[in-house]
Amino acid sequence: GAASLATAMLSDILVSLTACAHLKETLKVLVYAPGSSEGEAHMKSILHSLHLSATSCSEESSRIFDGWVLLPMASGASKEDLTSTSLGSKLEDALDKTRSLLEKVHKMNATKQSNEAVVFLGMDAPELPLEEIVSGLQASSGNKAHLCPADDGGYGMLSVPRNAPSSQIFHGIRWSNNLTAVSQLKSLSDCCIDISIGKMLNDVDEPDDVIRLAKRLICSRDSNQDGNRQSKDDVLESLSSSIGSAIRDAKTANAC
Repeated sequence: GAASLATAMLSDILVSLTACAHLKETLKVLVYAPGSSEGEAHMKSILHSLHLSATSCSEESSRIFDGWVLLPMASGASKEDLTSTSLGSKLEDALDKTRSLLEKVHKMNATKQSNEAVVFLGMDAPELPLEEIVSGLQASSGNKAHLCPADDGGYGMLSVPRNAPSSQIFHGIRWSNNLTAVSQLKSLSDCCIDISIGKMLNDVDEPDDVIRLAKRLICSRDSNQDGNRQSKDDVLESLSSSIGSAIRDAKTANAC
């Protein structure tokens, strides 16, 4: 169902980022909601199932980059809250806390050059190229923000430079709106932050998005694999009747 799809997309991101050679010495933080003990236990369970580890800034400096630092989203964050106007305050809190973690890591690795850029990734853009993350970190190390817009008007990645004021850059954003990316760009510009624009991403928010994702994945697989396999129509029909209906059921339940 919808929960399984969300877990699969998150898992793919966790594995890909952990394995990326260019991010080996990048602090990786997993912000989770709800920010409760149950939420933390769920994230640890997902990491364990992927043979990945949770770590903390109390770890030895040589191991701090091997796992994921778990960071609870600001108190009061729920699944519904993440699409509300309060999301800006949640991101502001996450940015402040992540910068504090980076400061601790910098002190532990005083001999190394520290890049204090922070990259925000959503789990609903599973096709985000890893090179965009690397480009975002490079851009923001030079005091420039880097944003990858999504095809629905939102954005799937935002890299924030050290000089971006956390108390301002997420104010006035039209969340869950076709002007989300535009309003985010305006907010950054109002703070005199230079911006570079990355690749357009495909969000996976609605049932039809799942079907389109499946089509792209099937085409990608077929272009790199020969031999007998289940037909595209069969796969898409199965997805349409199962995953799509599960997401609709989940949305109906959340609306009640």
